[in-house]
Amino acid sequence: MLTVIAPFQLKKVFKKQVIKMKQINQIFKHKIALFSILLLVLLNACKEENKEYAKFTFKENLAVKYNSSATIEILPLVDDLKEITLQIGNETVNTWKQIGKESLKFSFDSKKWGIGAKDLVLTAVANDGSTFEDKRIVRVVSDIVPQLIGFDVVASFPHNISNFTQGLEFSGSELFESTGQAGESKIAKVDIATGNDILKVALDATHFGEGITILRDTVYQLTWTTGKCFLYDKNTLQILPKDFSYKGEGWGICNDGEYLITSDGSERLAFRNPKDFSIVKTIEVYTHEQPVIRLNELEYANGFIFANIWMTSNVAIIEPQTGRVLGVLNCASLVSQGRGNAGDVLNGIAYNKTDDTYYLTGKYWSKLFKIKLQQKIQELNTNQ
Repeated sequence: MLTVIAPFQLKKVFKKQVIKMKQINQIFKHKIALFSILLLVLLNACKEENKEYAKFTFKENLAVKYNSSATIEILPLVDDLKEITLQIGNETVNTWKQIGKESLKFSFDSKKWGIGAKDLVLTAVANDGSTFEDKRIVRVVSDIVPQLIGFDVVASFPHNISNFTQGLEFSGSELFESTGQAGESKIAKVDIATGNDILKVALDATHFGEGITILRDTVYQLTWTTGKCFLYDKNTLQILPKDFSYKGEGWGICNDGEYLITSDGSERLAFRNPKDFSIVKTIEVYTHEQPVIRLNELEYANGFIFANIWMTSNVAIIEPQTGRVLGVLNCASLVSQGRGNAGDVLNGIAYNKTDDTYYLTGKYWSKLFKIKLQQKIQELNTNQ
C-alpha cells in the first residue's frame, strides 16, 4: 500500500534534517579546530626538539693522521646555553660552562687516542634543561705509506689439494696446519716434503675450523661461527677438556708469546689472555688511507703481525703497538703457481725462525712455498 505524505509533513522532515546537518557540521568544525591545535603543538614540539643548540664546524666526519693533532671546533648557536660537553668514545674530554658566541676549541691528539674510528659526541644543555646532541666520527689513519716488500722463492713443496687451509704454524721444525669446512675440519702435523699428514685429529662436524696458533705446549684452534676455541696437546693432538667461548666470528689467530691475537674478518685485532680468552685490548688496522678489513690468517714474527687479507693476494705487515700497516707482500706470483685449476684464495702463512723463512699456501692449493724476504723486517720504517 502506497503511503502519501502531505506537503507540510515533508517540510517538517526537511527542516529536521537541515538542523541535524548543521549540528554535524558544527561538531566537525570543532574537531578540525582541535586537530589543528594539536598538530601545531606537535609541530612546535618537533621544532624545539630538532632545534640546534650547537654544532661541529666540519661538515660530516673527521679524519686525522696518526702522530698529528687536529682542532675540533664547536659553534654555539643559541644564547641561553648552560653547558656544552664533548665526548670521545666513552670519555668526556671537556665541559664548557662559560659560553658566549665564540667557537669552542679542543685539541685532538691522535697519538693519545690511537688508530681507528672514535665516536665524537657534542651535547649542548640549555638553561631550561633541554638538550641537543651532534654525533660524528673521528677516524685516525696511519701516517705511514706501506712499503712493498720483495721476496725470493727458496723452494716449493707438495700441498694436499683437499685441504681448505685456515691456519699454518711452526713449532720448532714441525709444521702444523688447520683446515675448514663442516665435516672436513682438522688439525694435522704435516710432512713438508710430501704434504701428507703425519698426525691428525678431526673436528666435530658441527664446527667449521679456522686458524690455529701454538703457545708453549698448547694448540689453540678457532671456529668460524660457533664461538668456540678448542685446545689440544701439541705433542699428541689430543683435545683438552678445557675450551673457551667467545662472541662473534673466529678467523685467524697467532700469539706474541704473551697474548693470543685474533681476527674476526673486520679491521680489528683482539689481544686475549691465554688463561681465559678474555680481551685485554684491541687495535684497528689501517693504512694511510683506510681501514684494512677481512683480516684472516695471522702469524706473529720478528715483532710484527702478518695477516692474510681475504680475497686478495696480499699479506699485510702490521705494527702490533699501533695497528699501522708498515709493509705489504704482494703474492700474486704465488697465487698463479700454487692455486692451479681448482684452488681457492691465498691463506696460510707460517714463520720458521730456524732459517728466517716464511711458508705460504692457500685453500685447496697444490703447492706450499718457502720464501725469503729481501730485507730485514726490523728495518721497516716506523717514522714517516
